[in-house]
Amino acid sequence: MGLMHKLRRLLGLVEGHEDKIAKQVSKRTSVSEEKAKRGIEKVQERVGEDSNNDVGDPNRS
Repeated sequence: MGLMHKLRRLLGLVEGHEDKIAKQVSKRTSVSEEKAKRGIEKVQERVGEDSNNDVGDPNRS
């Protein structure tokens, strides 16, 4: 199972639970709930973009 597949699977579990996860992150770190939620959304967008690209391309940064 490739890394991107694992990430997509995990993010599938996250979908719909962003608020709850952001609250847990803010409890355990010094990050605000809003910032944690934006971070989760950024990661979801990035994984969506990466899933459209060739993950095995060594020229990708």
